[in-house]
Amino acid sequence: MRLIIIGGAGDMGRVACRTTVADPAITSLTVADRDGARAAAVAEELGAKARGIELDITDQNALRAAIADADIVLNTVGPFYLYGRPVLEAALDAGKHYTDIADDWEPTMEMLELDEVARAKGVTAIIGMGASPGMSNLLAAVAYRQLDEVGKLYTVWRGGSGIPKAPSNPDEVKPAAAIEHWIHNLAEPILVWRDGVFQDSEALEELVVDYPGIGAAPVWTCGHPEPITLPRYFPDVKESLNLMFARPGLIAAARAVRDRVRSGELTVPDASKAFILEPGRRGPEAGPVPEFPGVFAYAEGTKAGRPARVAVSTNHMPEGEMGEATCVPTAIAVGMLARGEISATGVFGPEGCVDPLVFFDRLGPFAGDRASLAPLDIRMEAA
Repeated sequence: MRLIIIGGAGDMGRVACRTTVADPAITSLTVADRDGARAAAVAEELGAKARGIELDITDQNALRAAIADADIVLNTVGPFYLYGRPVLEAALDAGKHYTDIADDWEPTMEMLELDEVARAKGVTAIIGMGASPGMSNLLAAVAYRQLDEVGKLYTVWRGGSGIPKAPSNPDEVKPAAAIEHWIHNLAEPILVWRDGVFQDSEALEELVVDYPGIGAAPVWTCGHPEPITLPRYFPDVKESLNLMFARPGLIAAARAVRDRVRSGELTVPDASKAFILEPGRRGPEAGPVPEFPGVFAYAEGTKAGRPARVAVSTNHMPEGEMGEATCVPTAIAVGMLARGEISATGVFGPEGCVDPLVFFDRLGPFAGDRASLAPLDIRMEAA
């Protein structure tokens, strides 16, 4: 199948390009980026199967022309509250399959509204197919199936690992889009699934997860797509949250700058800089961090009539940095689409249409020395 990767010359997009171009199911790859020269350079590195084009996705005519010759559209351009729904709408109008790495809960809800349109067009659209969301959703699907009844279904990830050190000269602090995005989300109400309904809530609410075989540790709520999509497919679950574990000092620093944004003292960009400079948020001085896997799912419920809890992680986490963790999963889903292994039509969270066992088996070649291990680590114990 013919694939176009929008934002293909960016940090995330380049990983998606390198991974998908090596898949025999992808017959051609168009690297589309607002920087046409970088797109051409990426395509040249990838070989004869690839070509690069300049594309401004805010130009709807140019966007539609660019995707006209593709079978699958992969969107890696954020922020998705700006560029999620418009690109999906263009793909649906053209009858093209679609996937992305959207990690915001608001545009996730907006894109799910297009489900009937996608079904009418015979299109498969998978939103949030990265690490979290993405792998986390599929781990949650596996965790759900381990229990007879599930009351709580959580997705969990480690926060703070990609945050830079503070420079010795405070004037050298540079804006960080990812941190700005995170602080903005912390300052706003989030949507969670509690008591079997969607409810407004606050980010950074503290809970405790007791990981079988590892132990109990604090975790904090985040606004993320997983609690938006998981209840669509597992509506009997009473509570679904996305949680972050981290060093306590990081959370204290995040709360401090979040509150200064809420009071009007700081803008979000200024809060991003203040957060980088906040003391005690990084390393051992920030306190201990649990020995949890970097991404996992956790469920509580019953098994054979008795209370039980289960945690599921993957041994096949892709080697590399954030780009590999995010876009290798996306590329695997694209390959499954290209092979016809995902045939349901509509707009889905990953857990709604991707077979978790096939997916995690396909991760093996990207896991380095861990490839010989079982794809999944499933741990259960009495609650």
